[in-house]
Amino acid sequence: MSEPSEVRQALDEVEDYRQTVKALLAFAAFVVHDGNSHRRGSHFAFGRRMVTSTTNRVSPGTQVTPDLVAQKSPDFGIVAEAKKSLPLDQARWRVYLEQLRKYDDELHGWWTHSAKIPVADSALLIHISRSRPFRRFVEQLAAEEGEENTIGANTSLIEFNSSEETASYFFFRLEHGAIRDDELNQRLGDGVSVPLDKILQSFPTVKYYDTEPPMALLLSELWMDTFPAMLEEAEYDEQHTVFNLSATVEEVTRELQAAYGSGSLEHDERSVEFPQQKWIRRAFEKLVELRMATPPTEKGGAYRVLFKPLRGDVLERFIKLDLGTREREGQKALPDPTQISLFGNGEDER
Repeated sequence: MSEPSEVRQALDEVEDYRQTVKALLAFAAFVVHDGNSHRRGSHFAFGRRMVTSTTNRVSPGTQVTPDLVAQKSPDFGIVAEAKKSLPLDQARWRVYLEQLRKYDDELHGWWTHSAKIPVADSALLIHISRSRPFRRFVEQLAAEEGEENTIGANTSLIEFNSSEETASYFFFRLEHGAIRDDELNQRLGDGVSVPLDKILQSFPTVKYYDTEPPMALLLSELWMDTFPAMLEEAEYDEQHTVFNLSATVEEVTRELQAAYGSGSLEHDERSVEFPQQKWIRRAFEKLVELRMATPPTEKGGAYRVLFKPLRGDVLERFIKLDLGTREREGQKALPDPTQISLFGNGEDER
């Protein structure tokens, strides 16, 4: 079986994803909410379809989908990417600089009559543990290769951190550059805390953004949230002590989007959908591989999920199962799914 370090790494990847979603939502709230109510003319979206200008240095006239597009007013907006962690190899950090230069542009796609906005900045939201090294990387590159080979003139680095001390909140502070909105720039310069409880009073419970989550995270949330809601219509299999659930990729995708994804946010023709159907399909195929489901008999049909509640840490359970199937790649075909041997004997609850 896989080494504990692999499990720890997988758990870290899940936590990075969760923290990234929360950071994006908290920063969006900071931009579009004045502390009491939504600002007039404010909007935000994850992965909104924007178009670069014809003079863009990196990708002229191209559709882009930043992690976050937040419009404070019809006069100012900001696009942002979020990074909870970075590769150890600094040579791979250049791709983030290129991405930021792409967004430091007169993007088309704002919530205005012309789809343009007078002033727009771009930012990298980066965890406090990585912000200082990344800033030094940018400054060193500027000294060696010139400012034009780093981030754009209207791009900032904003560090973030979360705290669970007395209340759950996200802290944001400018680490490099400036924001061309006096109010936001001053608050970020001093550092601002955004309480998550107040965010959830005004914004939906979002668990996903337009980047695919780790497989184990998606599987665990399906197993603990989505599938239990289907038990009333399920048949119980006495022989194998499981519930037989019938579920299609389309219906599960639609439910997750409405509850925790794009369907819970403002929507128009530039919006993207998440979680995507292909993510959910991969999750169902993984359950088939784990012998916890059987595939549809026809294209677009329902999967049969062999469901039973799992004891202990369900996320860690799926991480270990996923790592185990990767180790067995190339081996002979697995036994009949109805044997469901991976559930174990006497370890799980009915």
